[in-house]
Amino acid sequence: MMSPGRGATRRIPIATGPIRGTVRPPGSKSLTNRFLVLAALCRGDAVIRHPLRADDPDRLLGALQTLGTIVRPEGDVLRIDGGDGRFPGGGRVDLGAGGTPVRFMLAAAGLARLPVEIDGSERMRARPIRDGVDLFRAVGGDVDFLEAPDRLPIRVRPSAELAGGSIEVGRTASSQFVSAIMLIAPFTRDGVELRFSTTPTSPTYLELTLDVLEAVSAGMTIDRDAAGRLRTVRIDPAPIPGFDVEIEADASSAIYPAMLAAGSPGGRIEILGLGASSRQPDLAAIRALADFGATVEPGGDRIVVSGPARLRGVELDCTGFPDAAVGLAALAAVAEGPTRLTGLETLRIKESDRIAALAIELRKVRCTVVESADAIEIIPPADRDEAVEPRRIGTWDDHRMAMSFAVLGSLIGGVEIEDPDCVAKSHPGFWTELDGLVI
Repeated sequence: MMSPGRGATRRIPIATGPIRGTVRPPGSKSLTNRFLVLAALCRGDAVIRHPLRADDPDRLLGALQTLGTIVRPEGDVLRIDGGDGRFPGGGRVDLGAGGTPVRFMLAAAGLARLPVEIDGSERMRARPIRDGVDLFRAVGGDVDFLEAPDRLPIRVRPSAELAGGSIEVGRTASSQFVSAIMLIAPFTRDGVELRFSTTPTSPTYLELTLDVLEAVSAGMTIDRDAAGRLRTVRIDPAPIPGFDVEIEADASSAIYPAMLAAGSPGGRIEILGLGASSRQPDLAAIRALADFGATVEPGGDRIVVSGPARLRGVELDCTGFPDAAVGLAALAAVAEGPTRLTGLETLRIKESDRIAALAIELRKVRCTVVESADAIEIIPPADRDEAVEPRRIGTWDDHRMAMSFAVLGSLIGGVEIEDPDCVAKSHPGFWTELDGLVI
């Protein structure tokens, strides 16, 4: 596990009264990354409006350009010349700490006309990619591990075409490996059929990928069981026409102002650009703030969150939104009574081991923490209002740790965040947004 950074820090001011305001989070990272891959491979031109411009999608965009994709930025719009199912070139791409970019590029590189070497940060090199490689090979991909089995860096070798075919899918380390295959399926010779032998990892994100494919007119047949769970997905081979899409606000970034309002007695924050109809999985995490006692009012194009006199502890299954559970765990530090969050097995292999990191940092704010393989229990201090010495919170090179504990620091005071620049991975404007709310 990577040690927390010891460089720059940021002192978090405590809110002196109820926190009120209006924010519009940046564009959805999950949607931006998915549409970027499809834009680069479509037949014709694609227009992506208000995409997220942050380290993760920018790294993916740069990788697509290395493979020969032509991108024309125009203010808040990206115009992309599609390659009609192929990339004209190849090369070496470094995707930094971006888990999604690495997993999507692993599959997309199979459509390049020249070899593609994929590498990442030290942390990304430590994260397993065997599940993605196995799925990629199952549709005809050719990939070599260059240094260590199951780890970056890798080389993807070109072929005349990717065959596609039928794959049985079990539990994977990340749903993104499966989403990657879904995104390239229309550009394979035979299309792809995914047969789910068990409930897949993070199925809400697979549903989001299917929504994106539907939005660009991909041909699909989806079979579900009686409970609505995915059983079989068939994605037909066919060109994707050019498209014009608006990226909605990021529910994953919206959780932080929502937490801030929920934890502030009498607080009220209006979050624009994200409505009740959104299919982003982390919207469920914002709704879950109601279980803590907050008032959550989703509308057509906004969500309003208001804080009660005191939050209450909860027991919550976070299977559908594990990343957002980092924020909910931090918020539990100001609730009355214990909180237990389950369904967190994927958090062990994220930008950090998020369960272990949460346990270490929450203990610094005098919480009692019990961690297990896929769950965490937080018992807040009985005397949380007592003045304490400033706590220096390690962020573990993890944007979600930084933003979650920054919100907590705004509510309790005495918190200093290490490596504050790590938020650039998903929300470069986070500190400006927080400063505008906590005044």
